[in-house]
Formats: sequence, structure tokens, C-alpha cells
Amino acid sequence: MNKDNKNNDISRAFGAQAAFCAAQDAPLMAALMTAAKADFDAGKVVNFLLSGWSGNPVDDALPLRLAGFLHFQALSGAAPELATFYASCSGRFEAGREAEIWGLAQIQLHENENAVRQFLRSAPQTNETGRAAILLAGFSQIAQMTGLPLRLREIGSSAGLNLLFDFYDYKLGAMHWGSGQSALEIESDWQGTPPQLQAEIAIADRRGCDLFPVDLRQTPERLRLQSYIWGDMTQRRSRLLQALQVADAADAMGKLPEIDRADAARWVASQVMQRPSGQTTVLFHSITWQYLDVSQRMAIEAAMEQAGETATAQNPLAWLRMDVDRGHQKPVWEYDLWTGGAPIKRRLATCHAHGTIAVFGDA
Repeated sequence: MNKDNKNNDISRAFGAQAAFCAAQDAPLMAALMTAAKADFDAGKVVNFLLSGWSGNPVDDALPLRLAGFLHFQALSGAAPELATFYASCSGRFEAGREAEIWGLAQIQLHENENAVRQFLRSAPQTNETGRAAILLAGFSQIAQMTGLPLRLREIGSSAGLNLLFDFYDYKLGAMHWGSGQSALEIESDWQGTPPQLQAEIAIADRRGCDLFPVDLRQTPERLRLQSYIWGDMTQRRSRLLQALQVADAADAMGKLPEIDRADAARWVASQVMQRPSGQTTVLFHSITWQYLDVSQRMAIEAAMEQAGETATAQNPLAWLRMDVDRGHQKPVWEYDLWTGGAPIKRRLATCHAHGTIAVFGDA
């Protein structure tokens, strides 16, 4: 694909992101994405930074990478005037001030070229704990079906907050799950006929991997995690801050999961081919698949199929996914389970990308 076609794709990506933000009642983000598109089309600083992007700007979430940098500058105190427009920084965005905010954004992009380019290298990592409400249903079903403690292995883990799913409380439609003592209660509107949840889910071990793992012990890393949450969405940021409290408590108890800096395909093979007996190894991920290239996806699929051939009732293997299905154009909740012989395959729900809604039976 030539450079002009690439740039057309980038422009369309920013336009689509702006429309999506507006539809999600995020006027600040919609204004930033609209202005960034106009800046790119006019050959200004956004074009200078992004022209000829080698990947797919939609699958790479390129607009959100740029937006994340601007939000990071606001959150970190590096751009106090810009911060006055962000609700996450106790600021306020008002219609009619789009040119003013973009002028401040341009200053940040001009003055911090190297920092912007480094920031753009990483895919957005909100580590959205709302998705744990969907994953919970899968972990529960897999635990019920195998009767064994779960050995959790997550790709695209970011900071590993969803590996701590059982440290949170949940309000799931009319159901509640958890101890009732967590600093974070996750709410999700479960519709249709949701599965019954196992009261307690035994976890034998938890570990993840990411190309750019987030070290929660480092303040800049915590800010980076927050920066990918849209500046309009104070509720999501509040949920993240509460999840960080839970993670700090887990760390104090020596229970914070280890996140390896690793390529997903090679890491999966190393984790699923040799599995301890008496545990169910569960590979899982949420809104991650789109960020992997075709070769990685094929390698993971091959590793899971090969490992599944060695599964038994005492050495089961599961693959739990909450990711976008191109046919549905929205995330689906599904899993494969190997206990010996052909895998059990179940697709039970469609859901919102942030886990706020799950429609069981709509799959």
C-alpha cells in the first residue's frame, strides 16, 4: 500500500474515532479527534508524527495512542493549561472552545516529539476491569466443568488487574458475587439467561504477559494506565483507581501477579505445553486479539490445538476469550475446553467492550 493510501486510512481512522466518541457522549475526546483529523489532513504536526504509519491505524488504535499522550501530559502536570479541559483533572470542556484546546494540544505535540513517538509505540492499555465481569462467567463455568483449581494465564495483561478478578465484588443485574469487602464493585447489566456462578473459584496460580507490561509500583506507569481512559469518562477512571487500591493490597500480601515482558505467541506455547496435573490451565484475553498480527494468531491457535491433544480430566486446558468477532462487530464471550478428545466449544454472550453489558443467548 502506498503512502497516500496509508494516510487516507489514518484520516478515516481519526474521523471514525471522532464519531464514535461523540456517540459515546465524550465531547472532549470527540473534539480532540476531530481536530487531530483536520490537523493531519492539513499536513501539520499530527501528519508529521503519523504519516505513513506502517500498521493498520484502526486495529492499532492509532487515534487513541495519540489521545493517550495528551491525557498523560494533562494528568502528569506537564500541561496544566490543557488539564483545565479534562474532567479527570477536575477540569471542564465547553463547546465553542475547540480551537483553544487544540492549540494547547499542538504545543504539547510540537515540544515533545521524541516523547510522543515513544508513547505511540505501545497499544492502549486501559486494563479495563469492567471486563472482569464477563470473564468471571467464563472462569466460573470452566471451574464447574472441571472441578479443579484454575491456573490462569493471560495475554495482553498490561498491569494484570483482570488476573485479580476474584479480589473484586460484582453487581450483575440481580446477582451479586464476591466477598462484599472489596474496594471495587464492578457493575454489569446481565441480560437474557445468565449462567449460575460458582460461589468460590479456587485459583492455583496467576501469571500474564505483555509486550509493554505496566509496573504498578512506578508512578509514571500508573499515570500511563490512566491516560488511556478518555478524559470525559470519570466513572471508568474511578473504577481504575479503585482497582489500583485492590492491587496495592494484593501486593502487600505478596499476591500481585507476575507479568512477563514477552511476545504472546512464544509465551503461550511455553505456558500450555507443559501443565501441572490437578489444575485447569486457562489461557484468556479481553480485547487483545486485534492487536496481534496474523502470524501470532496462527501460532497461538496451533499451540492451543497441539496442547489440547494432551489434555485429560486431570490436566484440562481452556481458552477463554472476550474479543471482537468481525461477524457481530462487537465483542463475544466464548471458550474452548479440552478434557480429552474433541474440545467443548461454547459461545454464550455478546457484550460491551468495557463489560458494562452482557446479553446471554445473543451469540
